[in-house]
Amino acid sequence: MDSAPEGIKVVGRRKPASGPAAVEGFLRLVRDLRAGQPFIPRGVYRFRSFEEAQEWSMKMMARRSSHDRPPLTT
Repeated sequence: MDSAPEGIKVVGRRKPASGPAAVEGFLRLVRDLRAGQPFIPRGVYRFRSFEEAQEWSMKMMARRSSHDRPPLTT
């Protein structure tokens, strides 16, 4: 058990969050960054391999949301 340096009184210890409370802030950030756009578009998709499906999933999760994209110039 850690002891406090002399002259410092420890009133309590902070317990790390666990369960849903531990990731609540992160999930709120992700939701705000995605601006309501889902990570993976809905629908049925067919892939030749598991690796191809994983690559597509990562591409979908990493894509920028539409409000982050620069305006089109003509």
